[in-house]
Amino acid sequence: MIISVFIAVMFLMHFFFLLAVWRRNFGLVDIAWGQGFIVISLVSYFYHFNSIKNAVVLGLVLCWGLRLSLYLLTRNWKAPEDHRYLEMRKTWGNHPNLHAYFKVFLLQGFLMLLISIPITSGMALADQELSLINKIGVAIFFFGWIFESYADGFLKRYKANPANKGTICMIGPWKLCRFPNYFGEITLWYGIYLAAFNPSTWWSIIGPLTINFFILKISGVPLLEKKYLERSEYLDYAAKVPRLIPFTPPSRVTT
Repeated sequence: MIISVFIAVMFLMHFFFLLAVWRRNFGLVDIAWGQGFIVISLVSYFYHFNSIKNAVVLGLVLCWGLRLSLYLLTRNWKAPEDHRYLEMRKTWGNHPNLHAYFKVFLLQGFLMLLISIPITSGMALADQELSLINKIGVAIFFFGWIFESYADGFLKRYKANPANKGTICMIGPWKLCRFPNYFGEITLWYGIYLAAFNPSTWWSIIGPLTINFFILKISGVPLLEKKYLERSEYLDYAAKVPRLIPFTPPSRVTT
């Protein structure tokens, strides 16, 4: 099963790499993110399809992955390349495609394999029934999924309003925390971990911990907040609103 999962993910990421080179837009890799986990879950379920619990976990991943893929497809397909990748291009010299292949596409492929460990390890056990912990995980997943979906939809409508051009969204779910979509994303992955949980696979918590770390320290919060370090209105906003978890004390802007 593991070899099949690896081959499927590598095929997907190479496809999107060629597509991104053709479109001259490395931001298209974001569309592959949700699809990658769908592929991993489908391949894993193919090997262990006679499990009620596995069917539930597959359903959760499909619910998350399809929504996210469609959202990013409509947002990124015809849009200019995201500022994150434009900044990367500046440091990649005359070989941006080669750098992107290893540092973006292959890296994200391996991250998918790492983050999906709760799915692959949990499905390999093919448990039939959902435990209380599994049911709690399903509830946590839907809380995070609804929170993220609402935040993404709100931001899309906010940006579509010409009156908001050039402004920073500080209303709606952004009144609760500075990154409500990331809060929902991290929460739902802990939900997936618990939904697939078996005492013998407790160590698979490395999956949600990995995405938690990358969002908070590497590719999520720091890159976005870096854009606003010179804007006084954002610094005032950050002094009053928590970074990630609603109803917690505000934390300083990441530099």
